[in-house]
Amino acid sequence: MSVWSAYGAAAAKAEARLEHIKSHLEGGFDVQGYVTNIENQRGNPAACAERLSSYAFARGMLAWFETADLEEMKRWFSVAESLHRYQFSLQSDKMNFLPKTLDFMRALVSDNEMLIDWFCQCRDIVDEKRIQSTTTADFLAYQIVLAAKGDMRQLSERCLLMREKPPKGAKQMFLLDNEFFMALANGDKLAMEHALLELTSAASIRKRLSSENGYSEGMISTFGVIYAKIAWRSGYEVKCETPFIPAQWLPVNSLGHYDPYFSFLRTI
Repeated sequence: MSVWSAYGAAAAKAEARLEHIKSHLEGGFDVQGYVTNIENQRGNPAACAERLSSYAFARGMLAWFETADLEEMKRWFSVAESLHRYQFSLQSDKMNFLPKTLDFMRALVSDNEMLIDWFCQCRDIVDEKRIQSTTTADFLAYQIVLAAKGDMRQLSERCLLMREKPPKGAKQMFLLDNEFFMALANGDKLAMEHALLELTSAASIRKRLSSENGYSEGMISTFGVIYAKIAWRSGYEVKCETPFIPAQWLPVNSLGHYDPYFSFLRTI
C-alpha cells in the first residue's frame, strides 16, 4: 500500500509537497556559501544559520517521507534546531514567539534532551507581557513550553484563564488547543486523543495552513505532532489515527549520539 493512501483526498497535495522538498534540496540552498559566511562572519550569519536550519529540516522530512528512516530524520531535525539555537545566539528578538515554538517540534521529535531543555529555558525569545494575555498567540506558545517542561499546575491555571477570557476572531481556534492542554494537565488520555483528532480534521488542517512551512504543509500537523509528542513525554501514549501525526515519531527514544554536522556548531 502506498504511503500516501492514508492521506485520502489530501494524498496528491502531500505527494506534491515531497517533490517540492526534493526540488529545493537539489538547487534551492547554497549550503557551502552559508557555511563560509558564518565561519568568516561575512554578510548576515544569523540569516545564513536560518537558511541552513531550513535545509536540515528539509533533509529530515525527505529522510522520513521517502525512505522512512527514523534515525536519519531525528539526526537532521536535531541539526535544524541546533542551528536555530546558534541563530538566536547571534541575533534574537521577542517577536513571533509562536513560529519559533512551532520550530521547537524538531527538537521534540529528535528526542535531543539538550535542545529540548535549551528551548524550554530560553528567555531571550519570550515577551513576558504578551505571554500573559490570552488574546495573543504568545500565550499559546508559552502553554507549549510549560507543557514540555511538565509544569502542569501553571498550565492548568492558564487554561482556566483562557476559558474565562477567550480570544476573539481567528485566534478562537486556539480554544481547541486549550482543551488539549486542560486534558493533559488532568491526565485525561481520551480527551487528549479527541482533541488531536479534531486538530487534524480537514477543517482544522485548512485553518492552520499558514502555521506550516514549505516543507511541512500538507504532510504533517505541526501543532498535532508537538502535542502528541508532549503527551508521550508526559507518560500518556496517545493514539492518533491520522497520517498528519506519524505514529513512529511519538515514542521517546534518544539517539546514542547527535552529530552537529556543521563544524561551527561544535563550538557552542
